[in-house]
Amino acid sequence: MAERRNFHDALEPIVYLNSSFVIALRARHDPFHHECRVFFDRLQSEGIVCVVSDFVYNEVAFYILRRFLMREAIRTGQSWEEILRTVPQVFQNAMDEVENVKSRIDRSTIYLPTSESAKDLAFTLMRRYNLLPTDAYHVAVALDAGVNAFVSLDEDLFNVDGIIVYTCL
Repeated sequence: MAERRNFHDALEPIVYLNSSFVIALRARHDPFHHECRVFFDRLQSEGIVCVVSDFVYNEVAFYILRRFLMREAIRTGQSWEEILRTVPQVFQNAMDEVENVKSRIDRSTIYLPTSESAKDLAFTLMRRYNLLPTDAYHVAVALDAGVNAFVSLDEDLFNVDGIIVYTCL
C-alpha cells in the first residue's frame, strides 16, 4: 500500500503531478478545484519541484478536447465522436485551451521522458497492482527518475507499494 498523505502533511522535495490532479487544478468546475489550487500554491511557495510526463499532457489534452466536443454533442443531440468528425471548428477552439494549459504546465513543472526501463516497469506494475496502462506509466516514469511522491486524485495509486500519494480524497 502507498503511504497516503493529505494536502497539509509534510512535503517531499520532488512530486509527480498526476493527470487527475492537473485536471482538477485547471478545471474550475471540478469539485476538488479549490483544494488542488491551494495545494499547488503551497508546492510553489515551498519550492517543491513538480514533475510530469507525456502521459499527463495526453490525458489533460484528451479531457479538454472531449469536454468541448461533449458540450457541442449535447447541444446538437449527436455523439461527441460525430462532432469530432463533422465540426472541426469545435476541436480547433478546444485546442486553444489545450495549448494554454500545456503552456501553464510547462512553466511550473519539469518534464520526465519515458525510458525503455520505465516501459518495462509499467508492465510489471500493471500485472502486480492491476493498474490500467496509463496509471502504470505515470508511476513507472516517476519511479524510473527516482521520484516516489505523487499528487493524485486517482485511488488506484493507493495500492502501489513504496510510493507516497498526496490527495484530498
